[in-house]
Amino acid sequence: MRHDKSRTAAGALTNLASSQPGKGQKLLWVDDSRPLLELYKTVFESLGFEVQATCSPHEALDHLSSQATDMAILDYEMPEINGGVLAALIKGRHPELPVILYSGSLRIPQAAHRWVDAICSKAAPREELLATIEETLGHGAYAAASSSIRAFA
Repeated sequence: MRHDKSRTAAGALTNLASSQPGKGQKLLWVDDSRPLLELYKTVFESLGFEVQATCSPHEALDHLSSQATDMAILDYEMPEINGGVLAALIKGRHPELPVILYSGSLRIPQAAHRWVDAICSKAAPREELLATIEETLGHGAYAAASSSIRAFA
């Protein structure tokens, strides 16, 4: 079912691909769910973002040491380390890098809020995530795409 969702979401956003609201912005996406990562990668690459997706927080840290990245998007509940701890490690090494916590968890400790620039719920409409990326990066290019990203939800 998730595979079909990925194809449906990517197909519904084909018209947006020509506008490329991401314009090559590099996102590092960390989530322990490989099917969700594949969906996020497909959809956000169709919007013009370059997406490096990984299930491993340690691989994410290695990536940041060797690759330019414009933003990190992290799940909160992961088996190795949670997104709050990963955000703290990222901000300790790259304090200027914007970090969004994108989680289905309803119980994110206040301490985790300290290390992230924004928090988005996976249960919220996907246009909210796109708007949060826009706001956090300080760009206005994504606004036109936000009304069409509903198919991703």
